Amino acid sequence: MARSTEIERKLDRYVGIALVGLAGAFHRRRQLPAMPRRIGILQPTAIGDLILNTGLLAHLRHCFPQAELHVFHGPTNTQAVALLPLAVTNHCCNFKDIHQIVTTLRLNRLDILIDCTSWSRLMSLVCHLSGAKTTVGFLSPGQHRHFCFDIAVPYSGKHHEVENLRALAGVFGPIETYVPTVRQPDQPPPMELPYPRLVLMHVAPGGSRARQKSWPTANWANLARNLVERGWVVAFSGVDRDQDTIAAVLAAANLPESHCFSLAGRLSLAELAYALIRIKIFITVDTGVSHLATALNCNVIGLHGPTRFNRWGAIGSNATGLDAPHPDAGYINHGYERHARGDEIMASLSLDTVLRTVLERLGSCPADTSLPAPESNSANGGSTFDAS
Repeated sequence: MARSTEIERKLDRYVGIALVGLAGAFHRRRQLPAMPRRIGILQPTAIGDLILNTGLLAHLRHCFPQAELHVFHGPTNTQAVALLPLAVTNHCCNFKDIHQIVTTLRLNRLDILIDCTSWSRLMSLVCHLSGAKTTVGFLSPGQHRHFCFDIAVPYSGKHHEVENLRALAGVFGPIETYVPTVRQPDQPPPMELPYPRLVLMHVAPGGSRARQKSWPTANWANLARNLVERGWVVAFSGVDRDQDTIAAVLAAANLPESHCFSLAGRLSLAELAYALIRIKIFITVDTGVSHLATALNCNVIGLHGPTRFNRWGAIGSNATGLDAPHPDAGYINHGYERHARGDEIMASLSLDTVLRTVLERLGSCPADTSLPAPESNSANGGSTFDAS
C-alpha cells in the first residue's frame, strides 16, 4: 500500500488474510509465457523502492527485449519514473482505490504482472484480479499473501532488499549481479551552489515510522557547526513539509546563511539528482533519496536505527552505513512494525561517531571559507518530490 494508514494496515491484515486464502483456494497455478508481449510491475510505494527495482526492470529488458514494460506506480513516484534508465510505459494509479487499479491492469492485458511489495495482502489480491496471464510475487513468512501468485519467490529479512529483488528477477533468467541504476540527470537546480565544498544533509525521513527514524535536532545542528568551522558548506534537502524540521536545525545551529541553508521545497527530484552527483558528500537518515544517491554513485553516509544498514541501507562502493547501537535497533523488517522503545533508538547513535566518519570520508578541508549566499538565478519551475 502507498504509505498506508494504521487503519488500512489493520484491514489488510485481518480482512486481507481471509480474502487471499479464499482467492487462493480457487487459483490454478500457471507457468511463465514463452514470449511475453506486455510485462507489468506493481510499485505503489515511494521513490527508494522504485529505484531499487531498476535492476529488475533492466533484467526484464535483457530477457525480453521485445516486450513492453509497464510500471504501475503511485503519485509519490511520478518524478522518479522520469529518472528510470530505460523506456517504460508508466501508469500513475491511486492504490487506495482497488477498483481503479484493477480496471487499469485489466485494460492493459498483461502477460506477466510482478508484485514488488513484500507484505500487502491487498496488492496480492490486485494481482489475482488483474487478468494477467501469469502473476509473480513474494512469499513472505507470516504474511499469507503467496496464495494469489502463480510463482511465489521466498522473501527473507536476513539480507539486503536487493537480494530479495535479485531472487525475484531470477524467475525470468539467470542473473549474477543486481545493480540499481538511474539515468544521468541533466536538469540543474535554479540556483548556484558551491558543489566542491557542499555537504548535503537529509534530516527528515518519510513513511509511517518517520519519527523513529529521525536523528535528534541537536545532533544535526552540532554536526553542521563542526563542518562549517572546518570550512565546509552545509545544505539541507527535503520537501515543503520538511521545512519546519529543517528550520529547527538551522535555528539550533545558528550559522550564517551563506554557510548553512535549506533547499527544502526548492528542488525537483531531477534537480536534486543533478546536485547529488556534484556535492562532496550526502548524509541522510533512512529514506528513499539515499538509494537515488547511490544509484548515482555519490558519497553517502546513512544513519540507521529502527532499520539496519545491511538490510535497507544505501548500497554501493561509496556508501557507508552507521547503525545505532541500541539493543532494539533493527526491529523494522517490512516497514509497518512497531516497538515500545522505538523512539529511543536513533538517539543512541552518537554525534562523535557520525562526525568522525564524516570527517574520514571528507578528507582534507577546503581552504577558502568566504562564500556568497545561495541566490536563485531563475524561478524554480519544477515541483518538489516525495523523499520517503
